Amino acid sequence: MKILFLSPTVPFPLTDGGRIRVFNLLKQIAQKSEVTLLALETQPTDADGVVQLQQLGIQVHLVPNAPTLPRLSLGTLASAFFKRQPITVARYDLPAYRQKFRELIATDTFDLVHYEMFHTAQFRTETDLPGVLSQQNVDSAIWQRLCSETENPFYKFAYWTQQLAFQRYERVLSPKFDAVTCTSDIDAAVFQQHCAEDVIEIIPNGVDVAHYQPNFSAEAPAHLIYIGSMDWYPNEDAVGFFADEVLPRIQERVSDVKFSIVGGNPSARVQKLAEIAGIVVTGRVPEIKPYFAEATVFVVPLRIGSGTRLKILEALAMGKAIVSTSVGAEGLDLKDGEEIFIADESTAFADAVTRLLTDPTLRRRIGENGRARVERDYDWRSIGEKLHRLYTKIGRRAS
Repeated sequence: MKILFLSPTVPFPLTDGGRIRVFNLLKQIAQKSEVTLLALETQPTDADGVVQLQQLGIQVHLVPNAPTLPRLSLGTLASAFFKRQPITVARYDLPAYRQKFRELIATDTFDLVHYEMFHTAQFRTETDLPGVLSQQNVDSAIWQRLCSETENPFYKFAYWTQQLAFQRYERVLSPKFDAVTCTSDIDAAVFQQHCAEDVIEIIPNGVDVAHYQPNFSAEAPAHLIYIGSMDWYPNEDAVGFFADEVLPRIQERVSDVKFSIVGGNPSARVQKLAEIAGIVVTGRVPEIKPYFAEATVFVVPLRIGSGTRLKILEALAMGKAIVSTSVGAEGLDLKDGEEIFIADESTAFADAVTRLLTDPTLRRRIGENGRARVERDYDWRSIGEKLHRLYTKIGRRAS
């Protein structure tokens, strides 16, 4: 098959969950299909990313529009509000991207178009070719949780308008696709309210089990790790909650505990956490695998989010014991107390982390169970095959 894959960004380097997911799906489908990627240039490293993708046999068209990508500002918010658009749709509604899409479908014969998230789904009206909408999470749920968490009236109103805008797109735009893919049953249930049942397909997040393997020789004593893009508010909220409400309770019982916050673009709030004893803020790192290996316990104190967390799957593949909130582990069918520990209240979270820090046998058993689980159910190779079968089914239906 000839697949045209629309992405808002170049999915390399693998600096966040969205890029990791898209890169690995592209890697898998390129083994069985002829793939063309259309992406927007947004980072100085994008040229290197293009080379990586080309080495996988993927033809890449890069739209050099980074200087004109609207910033997330009051003006962008106001424009999105009056157009009843999600912010991501308003920011990525770029004439150069739309024009390049038109050129590609006019000059080549594609069997199917893959639209990555609502960022690119807005271009669905440009062609009648079979289309797959890929949703990494339920955006309206994220904004709803943001709205419920904030007490600032201005932000509460802004978050509420975005919640409504995304709910509108979920209701109006999703049914226009031949298939909508979600990462979990929870997310699928939202889109099933608006689409025919046979349109929804679960394509879960995964992990490269060959790349992420246990390495306990690098494990440091009493070292807690959290990994994520630190300019994304849910991650900022997570580490703030952990530093303020959970870590002090752990320090009462494990005095030498260290907490590393690993991820690019730390906000001013996150940078300030480095002033607290026992906390390290790394900023962007070239490779996250050594930090997984160094962790004694991997923590996921997320209170806001949707979709499923790639960081949990990667930590499981590394054989790490994990403590997560319910939101952090949402959409992953992991057994509490056997493959992961789940706790939402600060005292319970601290108790679970302390128990794992002080019981090496329990920690290793939980880690081994988690590794076995991802090997069985979350290998990117089987997930990519599932997406390929979906493409084939849609292609046959259209022919």
